[in-house]
Amino acid sequence: MFLCAIRDGHSRKVLGYSIANHISAEMVTTAIDRAVATRGGRCRETILHSDRGGEYTAHLTAASCVQHGLRRSMGATGICWDNSPSESFWSIFKHEEYYRHVYATKADLVAGVDNWIVFYNTVRRNSTVGMHSPDSYEKLLQVGVA
Repeated sequence: MFLCAIRDGHSRKVLGYSIANHISAEMVTTAIDRAVATRGGRCRETILHSDRGGEYTAHLTAASCVQHGLRRSMGATGICWDNSPSESFWSIFKHEEYYRHVYATKADLVAGVDNWIVFYNTVRRNSTVGMHSPDSYEKLLQVGVA
């Protein structure tokens, strides 16, 4: 199984994700659609940064970005520094959720991922956003405290 997650680079919130049994542009576009829905469609000119995997460079992914008004950004081949926040997220996910559980079915995996992402967004503190959860940090931004 494969997991694609779209996060807000500032608040670190997971906005949308999808799970599939193979890597594909459809998996990415599903995650994009969910992220756009989370933001209520207010995402024109937002930058979608990714690596250069085929699922991100595919025509279907490009078309989805055009449809939603997203600007695409991709790191240079062999340069990992600009993608380090994503790599950190995947490491956290693997150590806090994936490596600690055995999933008997796809439904078990999906439920585990759903629960962990809710925890990540609402409870888990993140040093990048002042030791707040992504949701609480976004609330602070709305009232002008952060």
